[in-house]
Amino acid sequence: MRRNQLITLTLCYSLIAACSKKQADEIKPAVPETPGTAVTFTAVVNPLFQTKCNNCHAPGRQAATIWSFNGYATVTANAARIKQAVLVEKSMPLGGSLSAAELQSLQDWFDKGMAE
Repeated sequence: MRRNQLITLTLCYSLIAACSKKQADEIKPAVPETPGTAVTFTAVVNPLFQTKCNNCHAPGRQAATIWSFNGYATVTANAARIKQAVLVEKSMPLGGSLSAAELQSLQDWFDKGMAE
């Protein structure tokens, strides 16, 4: 009896531990973070870059020599590099990740002409 309880408890713990928050985030459907929000630089992309890129890519920061985030002009001028690193290679943000919804919003913004 005790052995069965131990096996059941171990199995339950293993199943719970197998699911992580990151995996749960990846399952979410790819929709804008705020449904109904137009995908513009001001409404969606700028806040995303402020929270996910600014720590390293702001002027004067460690990765600013590679690319410096300084508003709309710097993002649109470097659109090909950003798309490659974020959407294709998924190598950015370094040490973090974007949700499926954030990735889809960014893809939509690039695809629809990068509205300010």
